[in-house]
Amino acid sequence: MDPYSIVLSIHLVALLLAAMAASVAFYAALQLRRVSTPADAARWGRLVGSVVPVFPATTLTLFGSGAYMTQAQWTWHTPWIDAGLAGLGLIVVCGSGIEQTRGRELKRELLTAGMSPRALRLLRDPYAWSAKMTTLTLIVGIVFVMTTKPGSVASGATITAAVGLGVAAAIPFWRPSTTATDHRRRHSKKPVRT
Repeated sequence: MDPYSIVLSIHLVALLLAAMAASVAFYAALQLRRVSTPADAARWGRLVGSVVPVFPATTLTLFGSGAYMTQAQWTWHTPWIDAGLAGLGLIVVCGSGIEQTRGRELKRELLTAGMSPRALRLLRDPYAWSAKMTTLTLIVGIVFVMTTKPGSVASGATITAAVGLGVAAAIPFWRPSTTATDHRRRHSKKPVRT
């Protein structure tokens, strides 16, 4: 067994772990949209928090193993490798930049104001949902370019299409869930105490 095959296996395992963690985070985000109490939100938030450490570890492993394979058998000017690196960079921006920032805002709002109108807006935040869906579509796009090894135009088009599809797939999540709408109606009918 040659070192390249071992590193390729490590690369693929890291990709699978990243995809599984992204899927768990996505499922928890879907459940968060349906919560009606801060306690329920905290429970699903903890699930997201439990998979967050997987992302930096898998990102570093993917980059390190990919760098080794590039040096061993390819070049840094290979179009599909450049596209894969660009996709990985975009995933980092989506996760560490956008999703993590919006998640912290949501947590603060839930702790200070509970299921406030702002918290309900943050649960359907277009930026967070676009980042979340784009992460998933970028994973698929990266797998596609890594396995088919297309030229420059097709590699760039694949990553661009993955971003566009991610944002488009997020649009339905920008609207309030049924639970959030029901919650708002219940609270808007409560009398104001003076």
